[in-house]
Amino acid sequence: MEHTHIVTRFDTDLKKIESMLVEMAQKVGNQVVDAGRALAAEDESLAKKVTKADLEIDALENKIDEKAIRLIALRQPMAEDLRSAISTLKISSSLERMGDYAKTLSYRVRAVDDFSAMGSVLRNLAETSQKVAAMLALVMEAYVTRDLEKAKEASALDDEINDRTDALFRELLTYMMENPRNIEPCTHLLFISKNMERSGDQVKNIAEQVHYLVTGDLWEQ
Repeated sequence: MEHTHIVTRFDTDLKKIESMLVEMAQKVGNQVVDAGRALAAEDESLAKKVTKADLEIDALENKIDEKAIRLIALRQPMAEDLRSAISTLKISSSLERMGDYAKTLSYRVRAVDDFSAMGSVLRNLAETSQKVAAMLALVMEAYVTRDLEKAKEASALDDEINDRTDALFRELLTYMMENPRNIEPCTHLLFISKNMERSGDQVKNIAEQVHYLVTGDLWEQ
């Protein structure tokens, strides 16, 4: 009877942590999209909102990590239960990094007075931010449902993010060669594009954690 009570309590605590993780992912997804919108519209007010939102994400990460570590220490879970607790720590870390990338993007929106010469690049980056957010939503659905196929699908979408990054790099080089005045804003946009790519990499990391959680094996790709 006591063992059943302990197992039930562990499941309840783990569900609470997973719920917080899903909330954190939703906030990160919104932050990524808002960062892209702020860039496309050169909206400093929205950029500041993205920066402030990162404080909430960091606070959630701290709570999740604290609860997960406490759960491991007190309940001493085994096998799949232990994998679940460990995965929450790694996924929250990936989400926190994505939040940091969005925050950095928001700083760069305010660092340059005029991106207007690169309007097509701004629109492309805003669209990329939406794709990253969609990847994140898909991989978190895979996490909640323990769906390996959806995890693989989310991971595969990173190829498109990488292709877009490569194309933007070539386009921005063209702008810089055409006019030296474009060098500063294009440099900022190169960093922004790279951070978008890194966010896609973090989604892949989460997909790998879903695979580990479900199978107990590392994902060999």
